Amino acid sequence: MSANYAYVTMATSKNYLPGLMAMYLSLRQTGTHIPLYALLPHNLVVAEHKAITNLKKIGINTIEYSNSVEIPQRLIDNNAHQGDCRFSHTFDKLLVFGLTQFDKIVFLDADIQILHSLDHLFNMPHMSAMIAGRSYPGNEDWIDLTSGIMTIIPQNGLVEKIATKIPDVIEQKGACGDQDILQAYYSNWPQHPELDMGEKYGIIAYYADYYEKYLGYHYTDNTNDPKSVAIIHYAGEKKPWMQHWSPLSVLKQELQLAALRLLHKRNTDTVLLEYKHLVRKARKLLYAK
Repeated sequence: MSANYAYVTMATSKNYLPGLMAMYLSLRQTGTHIPLYALLPHNLVVAEHKAITNLKKIGINTIEYSNSVEIPQRLIDNNAHQGDCRFSHTFDKLLVFGLTQFDKIVFLDADIQILHSLDHLFNMPHMSAMIAGRSYPGNEDWIDLTSGIMTIIPQNGLVEKIATKIPDVIEQKGACGDQDILQAYYSNWPQHPELDMGEKYGIIAYYADYYEKYLGYHYTDNTNDPKSVAIIHYAGEKKPWMQHWSPLSVLKQELQLAALRLLHKRNTDTVLLEYKHLVRKARKLLYAK
């Protein structure tokens, strides 16, 4: 596999650093030798110097940037009016498409938990992605890509080309995020089924129980099984690492996890407990003195 392949993630605020660390810990458990790079704005690196140093200590490489993708004030106002201010901070994800120091990238959102190897995703073509939540009742008409996990071949000038779609999407939707822009630029993506990774690469956490109980998804480590969950995506505004658990709650979680492991029972509950365990470890590593 090419030495210029890389996993890439990003964080635009300190609120996402614990999630980024937890995601990396789950990626490292897969045994991959492909490096992870975190795309970080310069002001965050300066403000959170100690935390960023600790990211680097455990093996996360960083790429700093100063020039964000510009979006109109109108869009910022629209997102705020819709109660989706966080989407105004997602457009820098487009910068990943210009990281031409890499031959190929697998982009990973910071709010995911990786359950088995993803290295084979580097064999997939440019803009391979998946449709998160498509099989959940009421979502059957969802056909467009989800931007949380993507295989990307970076190109010079591609960031600027994608960004030209921002005004059009604002006219059509008013409020939007990076995913809407990518869906508009790659509008023919639904006509290319070979680009669809499959839902196993981004099961939304609050749908996971349904996928397990009613759709037959499971947690065995089988990359060839389309229903062997590879990624849980903690989508939504409130993330698990933003919660704080009392010592008694932590003890209960650890006892539950130990009991489930003894029973060799890995289900959605087990996986969530595993993620909470990773989050606690991530916090300690991130804020170690």
